[in-house]
Amino acid sequence: MTEKLNFKEKAEIAIQTGLQLVPYVGPSLSAAYFGTKQEKRFKRIESFYQEFSSLVEELKLQIPSIEQHDEEELITLIEELNEKVEREHTTEKKEFFKRYLLNTLMTPTDQNFDEKRFFLDILSNMTLLECELLTLLHHQDNYTTVRDIVKFGVDQYAIVGAIGRLKLYGLLSTTLGNFAVGGGDNSLNELVKPSTFGEKFINYCLE
Repeated sequence: MTEKLNFKEKAEIAIQTGLQLVPYVGPSLSAAYFGTKQEKRFKRIESFYQEFSSLVEELKLQIPSIEQHDEEELITLIEELNEKVEREHTTEKKEFFKRYLLNTLMTPTDQNFDEKRFFLDILSNMTLLECELLTLLHHQDNYTTVRDIVKFGVDQYAIVGAIGRLKLYGLLSTTLGNFAVGGGDNSLNELVKPSTFGEKFINYCLE
């Protein structure tokens, strides 16, 4: 009995078929895209685990045996992690994924499985700017006004957007500072700091 294709496999077949339809260059373009794509994915996974193994050896860590985990839950997390590592090209995010994997292996998966899965989804979706802002706020003593968060070369409203996404993830606690009336922009007057959930995320994935 043959297994049915999942959505991801169907989508890849559709993309491959679509690329082949491009006049003149279709077949070559399709072969180049999927050949390069698979090669890059393989190399990313291979280098990720090589670097992770070196890290564990360097830190001389004793990772608990797999019997201390719920094996099915652990495999689920690792499968989902692998998919995200395959797609990630930035060195910084790969380092965060290593920290995530290390903390996942060091703590039994029957403890807060849903939270660990949510952490992985959040980390995968976060931009480097969001990671940087969250870490910056983590090192502040108290609330920080959004208008005071400045990064060279980054538009102030890109920062406002990043703060908004961090709030949606539940990683930030907010309150209003000086409320602007008469058409003023209150998004710049918000006071923000990591929530208790945000602190857990930072300690598990970022630092």
